[in-house]
Amino acid sequence: MLVGELLPLILAVVCWAAIPVAGSPREAVSRSIERQVSIRLPSNLVIPHYARGPAPFHSGDTLIYRASWLGIPAAEARVVVLNNGGGHSWTGRLWLRSSAAVDVLYRMRDFISEDFNSGDLRPREMHISQNEKKRRDEWTIRFDDQQHLVTSIRKNAQGRTWLREFNGGEPWGPFSGAMLALSLPLTVGQTYTFDVFSGGNRYVFAFSVDKREVLATPLGMVPALRIIPSVVWLSEGKFRSQVSRAVVWVMDDERHLPLRIEADVFIGTIRIDLAQVSGTDGAVGNASLKAVPPGSGQSAPLLLPLSSSVP
Repeated sequence: MLVGELLPLILAVVCWAAIPVAGSPREAVSRSIERQVSIRLPSNLVIPHYARGPAPFHSGDTLIYRASWLGIPAAEARVVVLNNGGGHSWTGRLWLRSSAAVDVLYRMRDFISEDFNSGDLRPREMHISQNEKKRRDEWTIRFDDQQHLVTSIRKNAQGRTWLREFNGGEPWGPFSGAMLALSLPLTVGQTYTFDVFSGGNRYVFAFSVDKREVLATPLGMVPALRIIPSVVWLSEGKFRSQVSRAVVWVMDDERHLPLRIEADVFIGTIRIDLAQVSGTDGAVGNASLKAVPPGSGQSAPLLLPLSSSVP
């Protein structure tokens, strides 16, 4: 479902889908595993290498996002980022659930987890639990940079297993890609290109930093950077035909926390807003964010408490 695809886009401040797409051609079928046709990154695509900047997230950071469609509450997501093992690795987790109104038509209870290195941010492994309507799929994705290979395994509730390999390049996961993208300077007028893997789909996208502006958000008036994403290449799916325009806003400070994404779809507009933020210092507050001059280096305060409606 499109809402389920758009919510994780906030993570990397760009257009990719972290809820995978099922169904594709097969090379061969066995009793236990169906091996799907491998997909290779086109040789004419040049993906730049970027030097990471300061980490935009701190261990224990928790962000709540709320999505609406035509002004109707549609879904809520909780994002948690943790630093593990003495600081040698990170884990990003996302819980996504549809609203009561959407549950009537399309019930979603999805979970995404990614482990990635602390130093170079390279992804290691992803796990996805996809619980949508009658679908109950479990995904395991492993990244092998030495072989330039990503292996995706999907299992459904009936015990069927699908395996697909993605060859070439060194794609990022949704959390590792977000950590790198948000750590960059994000200079107005600059365009960045990323290769991102979501589980069942691989995206090459570009995002251009358009301008600075003050954005009215659920957290108050916040200095923001306006970013225009575009899909350069997609391994499969219909994202281009489903989304005609997308705009992303991130906080105009050293952390670049994603504030909002708006996307025009076949009927109306989907808006996803950062609604609440909490850190690890235990502070609690409900004051609105105050507008801070762009580029001043000042950070906006964190907001608690978290919604209890997301598991």
